[in-house]
Amino acid sequence: MTTLTEGIYPTESLISEAPGEQSRESVTVKSGQNLKSCAILATIVSGAVASAAKSGGNTGNGTFTLDGTTPLLLGAKLGIYTLRCIAAAANNGTFRLEDPDGVVLGDIVMAAGAGAVAEHIKGVLADGATDFVVGDGFDVTVSAIVEKEVEYNPAGSDGSQIATGILYGAVNAASADARGVAYKRNCEHNADIVVWKSGITATQKAKGTADLKRRGIILR
Repeated sequence: MTTLTEGIYPTESLISEAPGEQSRESVTVKSGQNLKSCAILATIVSGAVASAAKSGGNTGNGTFTLDGTTPLLLGAKLGIYTLRCIAAAANNGTFRLEDPDGVVLGDIVMAAGAGAVAEHIKGVLADGATDFVVGDGFDVTVSAIVEKEVEYNPAGSDGSQIATGILYGAVNAASADARGVAYKRNCEHNADIVVWKSGITATQKAKGTADLKRRGIILR
């Protein structure tokens, strides 16, 4: 006898959502993805971004190099990010990152002449022959932002390792970007019905569940 397996239907995992269209939004699923209804999503951020030494130049001749693959991360804003040296040290230093609204995102302590920046923007600080001094820094201008959805992948390093939503209905974007609808906030879903990446572990599910909770998406 042939065994038939019924697939997941659009919205099947949904328990409750906010009034109107507050919980849902139109999204673009990135080319190369073929996602089932109720799939757990992550968001890949790209766009136009450039880095330059602060106005007036620096005393130190070290560099800040944006990541060549994913220079923008989840949460990136339009405008100018500032990296400023707040503590100088021989062949090192501590830099403070602020977003375009002046919100401090964190301090980057260089070690062995390098420091990784991975909050909204992604790149690497590197020491030069002449040490940085307090006040030296870089301005990173974000002039365009594009967000596309992919399957949540806890082993990723391009933004796919952070769960950000749940797909409404199946979307086949295997050959080109495709439009879809996703739950992005203020909703509850059945944890036994949502679709996780094949092979995901219980620990990885727990991490993705926590990611979603921070966005107001609750799995029960």
